[in-house]
Amino acid sequence: MGLFSRSRGRDAGPPDDALTFFSRDQADDFRALVGATLGARGLEVQMRPDHAVDAAGRQFGLWNLAAQCVEARRREWPRLAAEHVDRVLASLDAPDPFEDLSADEAALHTYARLYDESAMPSLDGFPHREFVPGVVELLALDLPETVAVYNREHASRLGGWERLREHGVANLRSLPVEQLEQVDVPGGGVFHALIGDSVHTASRALLLPELASTLTGQDDLGHGWLMSIPNRHQVAWHVVRDASVLPVVSAMAHFAAVMHADAPSPLSPHVYWWHGTGYEQLTRIDADGTKSVHAGPEFTDMLNEVVADE
Repeated sequence: MGLFSRSRGRDAGPPDDALTFFSRDQADDFRALVGATLGARGLEVQMRPDHAVDAAGRQFGLWNLAAQCVEARRREWPRLAAEHVDRVLASLDAPDPFEDLSADEAALHTYARLYDESAMPSLDGFPHREFVPGVVELLALDLPETVAVYNREHASRLGGWERLREHGVANLRSLPVEQLEQVDVPGGGVFHALIGDSVHTASRALLLPELASTLTGQDDLGHGWLMSIPNRHQVAWHVVRDASVLPVVSAMAHFAAVMHADAPSPLSPHVYWWHGTGYEQLTRIDADGTKSVHAGPEFTDMLNEVVADE
């Protein structure tokens, strides 16, 4: 998985609004195939831009299957769709993974994990907190056969939010480093990106600034850091030390927007700045797709400080 890689399977034409690594025609064909595959298994579904809904209100997401199909030949799509749908339906009939789970087992297999808030049907029944605008932190149980999210009843029975989150953060910390990239930015400065196949890679943003210190030896945090989590497989950061933050924030904005659009399980297309007590969103994407950086008063004051120090 490389930086700034583009999907190989997009047909000519504008990208689909929901499944952005497909063209619109390609995405329509894909949705029709998924609908037919579910129908062949006795499910009447309504197709939505990025998911299907059956008569019982169950939602079937399209992102992960679409990510497989976009990299495959068109003749392989029916097989991939059939295998994916069968796996999903089998998981719905599988026993509750939380049933008979002990607190010790939960401690070994719980991860603090970041999710796109808009992709969650409702958060009312799940313990969570906002990480950055549009992205929430939940507790995930990661077992060999399935990944499930803790609801309030599960969390309460197995130790509560605080204790489970401690285990979840510790388990994130124990994950291996898969691929660490340093990106040199035209105009000066660098940012780092951690990339991996793990579904928990982006959630390691919860470990900042420790992550930056451990992996790149960056300990001077007087001016905070920039962070982006475009999709679940990537987290990028830049520790602010000098005026190179100006070209870096623009480069990271491009990185975040491209990696958010071209990968399954997107999280956020934005760049954020840690100002000491929380994250401030620095980027904006207008309705016409225009990307821009908007500095608030605190970020502007910080820029004036780092420029004055040079």
